[in-house]
Amino acid sequence: MRKSRVVTLVAAGAVAVGGMAVAPLTFAAEAPRNGCPDVEVLGARGTTERPGLGVLLTPLAQRITREVPQTVRTTAVDYPASFNYTASVRQGVTDLTAKVQRTAAACPDTAFVLTGYSQGADVVGDAVTGPLAGDLDQVAAVLLFGDPSFTAGEAFNVTDGNRSGIFPRRRGSLGAVADRTRSFCNRNDRFCQGGTSLAAHLDYNRFIGDATEFTADRVG
Repeated sequence: MRKSRVVTLVAAGAVAVGGMAVAPLTFAAEAPRNGCPDVEVLGARGTTERPGLGVLLTPLAQRITREVPQTVRTTAVDYPASFNYTASVRQGVTDLTAKVQRTAAACPDTAFVLTGYSQGADVVGDAVTGPLAGDLDQVAAVLLFGDPSFTAGEAFNVTDGNRSGIFPRRRGSLGAVADRTRSFCNRNDRFCQGGTSLAAHLDYNRFIGDATEFTADRVG
């Protein structure tokens, strides 16, 4: 499998973010759980983070909720985010796909914002290029941070990472959502660059504003 050879590397780096407090998924401007929101933000957290959106995607979802005029519902992908990387990603893809398809069937006007950090970014990418490939009409934005499957040279790449990650995708794999995607990858990030810096992998909160602005443009 493409991911099996560096599971230990992923596990070693992910320990640093495990155990951090995660804010609850209730935000002041969030849409009711029952009914159809204008926008649904789905987030897949990084390895070892507690269930929920995690330390990066929580403030991102909060800011999107505050700054877009539409009603917003936030939903966490329910998956292990564990060191058993390949199986964990597969479970994440299954859950994300089911959530998108269920809401899309009930709410044909809801726009989806798919967000993922670290292992969660891999989940989002695998879902978009796999079981969700035929269900992308309602996907308004895809936001990836520190993606281990980062591929250098894509037009939607943001920041200064210029090498591919430890599990690079084939160039053009995300072509169906290229105009709706932003992939944030710091130079020398241990996972999205195959570099040496764990600090770079933990330094994505500073791009929350850019990601929110892109999302507001896309759902507007």
